[in-house]
Amino acid sequence: MEKLIFWEMNEINFSYVNFYIDKGKLPNWKNFIEDHGLFKTISENEYEALEPWIQWPSIRSGLTNQDHGLFRLGDIEGSGLKQHWEIIEENGYTVAAISPINAANNTQNSPFWIPDPWVETKVSGKGFILRIAKAIKQAVNDNSSEKLETKTILAIFEGLLTKSQLSSWPQYISSLFGAIKGQHWSKAIILDRLLADIFICLWNKHQPDFSVLFLNSGAHIQHHYMCNSSAYDGQVKNPSWYINEQKDPLFEILELYDSVLYELQKIKNTRLMVAVGIQQIPYEKATFYWRLKDHDAFITKLGIRYKKIQPRMTRDFLIEFHNHGDLIKAESILNNIKSVSGEKVFGEVDNRGRDLFVTLTYSDNISEQFSFFLDTKEFTNFRGDVVFVAIKNGRHDKVGYYLDSNRKPNDLKNYLPVHKIFHFIMNHFKL
Repeated sequence: MEKLIFWEMNEINFSYVNFYIDKGKLPNWKNFIEDHGLFKTISENEYEALEPWIQWPSIRSGLTNQDHGLFRLGDIEGSGLKQHWEIIEENGYTVAAISPINAANNTQNSPFWIPDPWVETKVSGKGFILRIAKAIKQAVNDNSSEKLETKTILAIFEGLLTKSQLSSWPQYISSLFGAIKGQHWSKAIILDRLLADIFICLWNKHQPDFSVLFLNSGAHIQHHYMCNSSAYDGQVKNPSWYINEQKDPLFEILELYDSVLYELQKIKNTRLMVAVGIQQIPYEKATFYWRLKDHDAFITKLGIRYKKIQPRMTRDFLIEFHNHGDLIKAESILNNIKSVSGEKVFGEVDNRGRDLFVTLTYSDNISEQFSFFLDTKEFTNFRGDVVFVAIKNGRHDKVGYYLDSNRKPNDLKNYLPVHKIFHFIMNHFKL
């Protein structure tokens, strides 16, 4: 039986991929689509349910969002949701994964399993695998402050020196120079290049029967720079202080994914599936993203008693409490923090019974003079408490994609429910 590699390529819009193909670029995607087809999938209708931490668990479980009930990043923890790799492993196969979003590692004998940076679940593997898992978590969660610990730097260099392919180094060098010049997307490109190299290196060593590679930088770049793509035909222009109008970060990441596709296809006696749970389309309302610099310091300043704070993606964070009384008080405080114009600063404060899921939603510029108010008390210098992250360019859309090296262009109908991909994986192993 062929081994199965499943590439979770987060949120890529293939109409943009096809645009670049028509311009004579992305040759590996061109050939793959011509040989095997490009099939559209469909997800939930409600916009609030269009999140990668919802759709990927759907693909991994064969259940809709309504059935599996996961809604927030991290909800997989303790949920008991049965995921495809667990079922496959229980039937005598070896499984492995690199960075799958909102996934729990309940495997027993995985040769390598590196979690995403936000979910508290175990790492499978020894030595370098443990070191790089910690490094990725620290680098991603502290990205806005651009703070890298010494251990993180050493683990990244270890990965570059011992796990990367020689053919990857032109991309590393180009992206490194970009990062030095202040191109923030270049760091995301380096991360995905490194994750792909680690995956290929570990796969060649262990050759698991079923393996998952999750790459997220394309989603990140679309969210922040989609309107700079030469494929974008809308009216929005990002300001010059934000990004040089001649730069096209989306093409840069798709070019990297084109090379990753080539490298995965070179692995013999394997079947390659590629899926996009949801895609992104342009978001044409000026919206700024901000993130707290120091979550603990800020929450403490507000007089909130808490047990633990876990930063999530971009603007989100989770607060755990020692008791229900502290939770209720914190909920009231965060709901009542407002700008001078009366706009809520924390627009989403979700009371989940044992914790609060909080989102910093102030969508305009935050100047040095910006103050917020809690009841009648004024807090000045909020600009010192936050860091600018990005300008929103892309938003989620319910259309996704499925590609498969074992299929032909007319094998499937378009708009297949996204959770049905689970059954293709199960059928491969005759389960």
